Amino acid sequence: MFGGSILAYIVFCILRASVVFAMIHTSTTNLHNDMSYKVLRAKILFFDSNPIGRIVTRFSKDVSVLDFIIPILTIFIVQGIFRTVTVAITVSIINPYLFIVVAFAAAIMFYVLRQGI
Repeated sequence: MFGGSILAYIVFCILRASVVFAMIHTSTTNLHNDMSYKVLRAKILFFDSNPIGRIVTRFSKDVSVLDFIIPILTIFIVQGIFRTVTVAITVSIINPYLFIVVAFAAAIMFYVLRQGI
């Protein structure tokens, strides 16, 4: 039993890391492609009023944020969400009446996230 739970923990950790990596890779690739598309499709007035060095510097700063800051924040957010869900499930299994509270809290959280508050 103990060995099976350790094996399940290892499998779920590997699965979580794979999902987070795929999520980060896809999102940063899409953001980079969108940024490149916008710069390449900009009007000539944009390039006349901004020196190429400023454009390249800004672009490289944005790419460094995509490469270094977003993955760390994503890992913290995903781990926090997984921890919250795990605690809610564990507490609800121990006391089934808390399913009502968990459902109410999830509905409020979903509403707040949809409103962008």
